[in-house]
Amino acid sequence: MKRKPMQGLMAAALLVSSLWTGTPAFANSVGEEIKIDASQPEISEDGFDISKDYAVWKVEGEKTLTLYNLSKQTELKIGDKKSDKTSPRVDGKYVVWIDSRNGGSDVYLYDIAKDEEIRLTKDSSVSGLEITGKQVAWADKSDEGTDIYLYNISTGDTTRVSTSGKAESPTVGDSYVAWADKREGNYDIYYYDIERGVEKAAVSGKGDQIEPSIYNDKIVYENSTSQQIYQYSISGGKNKQLTDSSDSKGFVHIFKDRVVYLEDDDLVYHQLNKTFGKEIVSNIFDEVGPRLYEDYVLYAKKDNNKKLRLSLYDLDEQEVIPLGTTSGKPIQPDASDRYVVYVAEAKKGNAVILYDTEKGTSKTISSEDSDPERAVVSGRYVVWYDQKEDALVAYDIRKGTTKQITDEDEDQEPSDKLYEVDGDNLFWVNINRRADLMITDLATEKTTEIESLKSEPLSIDIYGNYAAWVAETGKKTASVYLYEIDEQDTTEIRKNVNVQSAQIGDDFVVWSETSDKSKTGWDLYRYNMDRQRTDLLMRFNDRDQKNPQASRNMVLFEDNRLTKKDNDFYYELYDAEDGSFSDVEWNEKAEMSSARIGGNRVVWIDERDGDPVVYTMAFAKPQDSDEEEEPGEEKPEPGEVKEFKYVDLLNNNTLGKLLKEVGYNNFVYVFFEGTDEEVTMTMREVVNDKRRFDNYMKQSDVDEVVVRVTY
Repeated sequence: MKRKPMQGLMAAALLVSSLWTGTPAFANSVGEEIKIDASQPEISEDGFDISKDYAVWKVEGEKTLTLYNLSKQTELKIGDKKSDKTSPRVDGKYVVWIDSRNGGSDVYLYDIAKDEEIRLTKDSSVSGLEITGKQVAWADKSDEGTDIYLYNISTGDTTRVSTSGKAESPTVGDSYVAWADKREGNYDIYYYDIERGVEKAAVSGKGDQIEPSIYNDKIVYENSTSQQIYQYSISGGKNKQLTDSSDSKGFVHIFKDRVVYLEDDDLVYHQLNKTFGKEIVSNIFDEVGPRLYEDYVLYAKKDNNKKLRLSLYDLDEQEVIPLGTTSGKPIQPDASDRYVVYVAEAKKGNAVILYDTEKGTSKTISSEDSDPERAVVSGRYVVWYDQKEDALVAYDIRKGTTKQITDEDEDQEPSDKLYEVDGDNLFWVNINRRADLMITDLATEKTTEIESLKSEPLSIDIYGNYAAWVAETGKKTASVYLYEIDEQDTTEIRKNVNVQSAQIGDDFVVWSETSDKSKTGWDLYRYNMDRQRTDLLMRFNDRDQKNPQASRNMVLFEDNRLTKKDNDFYYELYDAEDGSFSDVEWNEKAEMSSARIGGNRVVWIDERDGDPVVYTMAFAKPQDSDEEEEPGEEKPEPGEVKEFKYVDLLNNNTLGKLLKEVGYNNFVYVFFEGTDEEVTMTMREVVNDKRRFDNYMKQSDVDEVVVRVTY
């Protein structure tokens, strides 16, 4: 049940496997369908919590914490974007966590109502953290040992409540603080009466009494020898055994007269007035304990891809209920090489969801007070239309920041449908007076008007150095225009035909057109940029090929040749360069709608399993780009030194990547850091002397081993 220390030989083996096995740059291969089910957030192993109004967790791969409003189903990112954070806890209007931003492990508090962050400790070494109401308790290690401290949010006073120097695992209620204390050689349960300022022993005896959890005057805990859960009443001074099975138990948590705990890897619910507990969920993640509030249990479970997912169980309804804004109905997907975006549509508001195909993680990137629709993605930017502000909004994936792009005070009124993004360039239509075609450089925020039309175009697109649009010329006719951005030159490439939209590929523009005299219906046409001429890309004697989209050399379009009804269309993928249909195919059970092509992939909404879900599939390998920098992080300056916990690098599978980034001589292991016995070994020295490295590992607490890198 408990996490065991990693032995030296095992650590060395993990080191070697990290160095020589490697991790593929992308977790999916060409032609492999990926089902993006983000109804349950993927989280890190750094903890989570739930209270009356909020839940809090950390998304895998992020530094910030996600604060989730349970009633509004909205998310807010809190905390800075650079430091590691663990043990997030929430109660009332406050969130607390352990933060590494100052080199140690300090307690930070976030006031939700004031949107204000406060540092509660300075240069501390905190382990174990809890909050209830306006009381915060933590364990802090100093030269005198480890003791429990209590902070009163109302007064700002901090009190040391234990005196042994051997205290840990604090839990706090309105009237008492309790903890596990090793002053007598084994762990016993002690508590502190907040009103009286008195410390007392609660439970002592054979074996270790560990992991206490308190509510009012009731303390529940585990006896590690008998592996049973007990309840101690402070007012009555009585101790009661709650369980009697032989299975290993742990991570007990109490709220009112209800208790949850893990039995092996099963989640058990136990009412204090009942003789037996009840298993409610099986095979859950057994290294982070469940959290209980009222009727809800928050817990973690790994999915089939070994991603850690957060789930919420309703004890009264006896079912798992949706958690997170990502649980809304997915609509309007878009894609690039690495990322997929879509809008999650819910009764209480929409949210933009960003999915990272490399990490397999999803997160909400729109703010809780926005109302987004139609998100598009390319390179490092996601852009959407905010219905509340009547404005276009851009999200910088690399920086993790959001910025409004258009401003009505500058006579900018963007179309809510006509905008596309490619790299740093956003192509959009300003409908303030006429229909002005605008290109905004998202990196410099410079906007240029390239054309002014009498009415909104039927379609627009941008790719590389070109922009294209379709403008109406009559009741059933339109023309296709191509604009070269560097040369600021516009060419009418198709004139007065029945066409609805045009899209740009590597060296071509593609569209579908028909005429009243046509016997073949809608056919695909292509303009070759190099030859500056138009030719027929695809025509069949019956039925239609419509609504083509392009990315690189591929064309995605709708076809009805193989269906019984004229209005029953399906999707085809065609290689315009080779002049052949793609070998990449989606599953024959796919029920595709709202399909889009972007970068090296196709993305769509699929209802093959009943409910609509986002699917994506790569049709080619991703192009090399500079977008491999982690989202939300800035590149370190040359010469900058950073430290990481060795165990964290192993758990996050980032050791090999970090080594590749800085090189063998700039990658240094630090053993016994901060002591007179501190020893360092570069990775070069480790490779040449693995025995010495293994000896240091055997002598060390692996959780204290540090990796120090110089960029």
